[in-house]
Amino acid sequence: MKAKQVALISTFTALAVALRLAKHAFVGPFQFINFPLLTAMVASYVGGSWVGAAVGALSFVASDLFIWLGPWTPINALLAAAIGWLWGFAARSVRSGITLFVFAYLSTFAYDLLSSVLGYLLYLPSAGSALTLALLGLFLPIGGGWLIGVGPVTEFTTAALTTAVIAFLRRAIPQLTALQI
Repeated sequence: MKAKQVALISTFTALAVALRLAKHAFVGPFQFINFPLLTAMVASYVGGSWVGAAVGALSFVASDLFIWLGPWTPINALLAAAIGWLWGFAARSVRSGITLFVFAYLSTFAYDLLSSVLGYLLYLPSAGSALTLALLGLFLPIGGGWLIGVGPVTEFTTAALTTAVIAFLRRAIPQLTALQI
C-alpha cells in the first residue's frame, strides 16, 4: 500500500468518525445521514476502490468503539466496505450530477436495506420476515412519531451531500478524475 493511500484512508476515516460522533452528540441515535458511508463513497472516488473499502470498514468499527459495539458492527463495516469498493469502479466514470445522485441514493438504499435484513436475521426466523420488517422500518415513525420515513430521508441527505462534495472536489481539483493513486 502506498503512503498516499494510507494518508487518504486515515484522513477520511478520521473525518467519518468525527462527523458520526458529532451527529450522535447533537441529535443522538436518530439516523438522518450516514457519514461513514458518505465518506467511504467520496474516499473511493478520490482514492479508488481499496481506499473506499478501507474507509467504509474502519469508520464503522472505529466510531462504534466510541458509540457502542454490537452485532451490527461487522455487518455495517462489511457492507460499507463493499459499497466503497464498488464505488471505485464506477464513480469517476459518472459525469452527470443527477446520475451521481441516483447512484449514491441507490447505494445508500442498498446499504440500509441489507444492513437491516442481515441484522434482523440474527433475531428473526426467516429471511422473508427480516425483509418485511426491514422494508417497513424504512418508513415507520421514530422518536415518538415526529420523524416519518427516516430511510428515504437518510438516503436522500447522504446522496445529496455525497454528490455535493464530489462536485466541489471536481471543481476544486480538476485533475482528480485522472489521478492514479
